[in-house]
Amino acid sequence: MIRHLLVGLIVLSASTASAGVIGGYTINRLFTTPDTALTGHTGYALSVMTDDGSKIWAVDVNITGRLHQRWFIDPEFGETTPTPSGTSVTNGDSHLTPIAGALFGSEAREDNSGVGSPLPDTATRDYGYGTFLRGAWGIPSASQTNNANIGYVVIPENEVPNLNINVSVGTSNGTFAINKFAFVPLPTLASNPAVGPGVELNFGDYLGLGPNPAPLPIVLTNTGGGTININSITLAGPHAAYFTLVGPLPTTLDFLNSSRQFGVKPIVPLPGGTGDLTAVVQVRTDAGNLDFDVLLKVPEPSTLVISTLAIGGLALLRRK
Repeated sequence: MIRHLLVGLIVLSASTASAGVIGGYTINRLFTTPDTALTGHTGYALSVMTDDGSKIWAVDVNITGRLHQRWFIDPEFGETTPTPSGTSVTNGDSHLTPIAGALFGSEAREDNSGVGSPLPDTATRDYGYGTFLRGAWGIPSASQTNNANIGYVVIPENEVPNLNINVSVGTSNGTFAINKFAFVPLPTLASNPAVGPGVELNFGDYLGLGPNPAPLPIVLTNTGGGTININSITLAGPHAAYFTLVGPLPTTLDFLNSSRQFGVKPIVPLPGGTGDLTAVVQVRTDAGNLDFDVLLKVPEPSTLVISTLAIGGLALLRRK
């Protein structure tokens, strides 16, 4: 079992700056259906991260405290079905959050023995309090990064001091244990310019560009924790063919205020077209999407003649 593989542990605090692991959490106080009436409780989405970029290949989790639980009842037989693992971090059910495809060495387990939830039981679900969540799993190599989600716990707000979280983390640089969790925000995508109504990358009038126009910059920033993976950066829209992206194009944004810049510029000389030429720079990431409007104004044929002259490879523009 993975629990037996994680040996030679070093206890680290959340402020450790050398090679090791950091524990973090994000907070949820508004629960989703069917648990929206759960008040006086807070949900904590727990994660671990290496502080040196090394990859996490296994975790062994043991959480104890007064954990709010939801489990389902088979209406035909009246039997409960524990839900010790899952993906939601917005409902009222405490559970482990292993990555899809996790290789369990010690199965996910939870305690559903408690009662007293403020939520009423229904014909298809039951509520109560448990005392533990436990499990150990390996992470397939293709899915290994420097961070891993481990659990989501929902506890009464006055029970925070009694929550105990102990995690052993296997990394490419060693194995570590951690029992202190400092807030690490989720990855958050920001940009300059910011995306919004009336915001556009405006090149102005084509006549003022010159033969080698400078690109207008776009800066992407991760203002939160973890890593943002940039899946694609492309041009779309009715006149996308009149513009080009200037790289290198970023593929990731690392932890806390990591920024990357690229640009977009018009193609000179234009392959054709007049009037307002518009396109959209589409940025697609696992932390959200951004669309940047692009505009170039080109005079109508009655006011512009475009003549291409072979003088140093430049294009000469003249008005009638």
